[in-house]
Amino acid sequence: MYIGETWPSRRHATRNVHRSSIINVNLPCRDVCFSYKNDTSALKNISLSIKSGQLVAVVGTNGSGKSTLIKLLTRLIEPTSGTIIVDGHSISDYKLADFRRATACFMQDHEIFPLSFWENVRMGDVDYICSDDEIMNAIRKGGAEDILTGMTEGDATILRNDEGPSGDYRKCNFYSSDANENHPLLPQWKALEKDVKVSGGEKQRIVAARTFMRFHSGKVNFVAVDEASSALDAAGEAQLFENLVAERAGKTIVIVTHRFGPLTRRADLILCMKDGRLYESGRHDELLALNGEYARLYNIQAGEFTNDIDTDSEK
Repeated sequence: MYIGETWPSRRHATRNVHRSSIINVNLPCRDVCFSYKNDTSALKNISLSIKSGQLVAVVGTNGSGKSTLIKLLTRLIEPTSGTIIVDGHSISDYKLADFRRATACFMQDHEIFPLSFWENVRMGDVDYICSDDEIMNAIRKGGAEDILTGMTEGDATILRNDEGPSGDYRKCNFYSSDANENHPLLPQWKALEKDVKVSGGEKQRIVAARTFMRFHSGKVNFVAVDEASSALDAAGEAQLFENLVAERAGKTIVIVTHRFGPLTRRADLILCMKDGRLYESGRHDELLALNGEYARLYNIQAGEFTNDIDTDSEK
């Protein structure tokens, strides 16, 4: 969920379905198209059916439409045409607030905020008074425990992310010539100056911990992940996905991934995108047997892995 972040503005639906109706998260899509403002067609006539409780992997080359599909399923954007159905109702029939309570998003562009490590994780579930053990459990599942151990001031360490909007907070020029040295916020501002910059991989682990904290609400039954582990190594990504899959009870999970492996082999459904279209869909073995786009991408990655092993053995 985009806790503490700005969701794109969306109009409220004219018909409202109460949140309690969002239970099973069956997601059929019928002839869904999406074009950006420059008339670039990103998705073309997408029809698919995601069933409640499924683990779904979305794969494809860059620009194939994977991220656009995830944004549509999470209502960050609306289709140009076609219909997305959730539990028998159009996705636009649900109040945004209700839909978002039932949704957890873990995206590659999620932010670290100029707050403490603890607060960055805690923001995943702001409606519940959590114990320290519950927050630590989310930190472990997100793979961020080692990061916390290395923090100069422990969980009170203020974080900094220069890559996103939160990295610009110094630009408000607190120390201008007319600033009051006795300003009541001066101590807090100086504390912010003692922040710690996090790397891309560390950022993703902290955001992952925030996502697991979000699960703690007990209200989430749809999880969308968009290449949120791109800065992690293969082992770190595999462990993160294992922890996500362990939380799948009562949830429909859709994961965009650029790595083929354990996730795609155990997925209930694989959606293989190409040029804005759903090119193939099925399970891992079924798609390999087709010897089509999925098999081509899988074999390319498997070949690269084999070459890396051969190179290492020659050293």
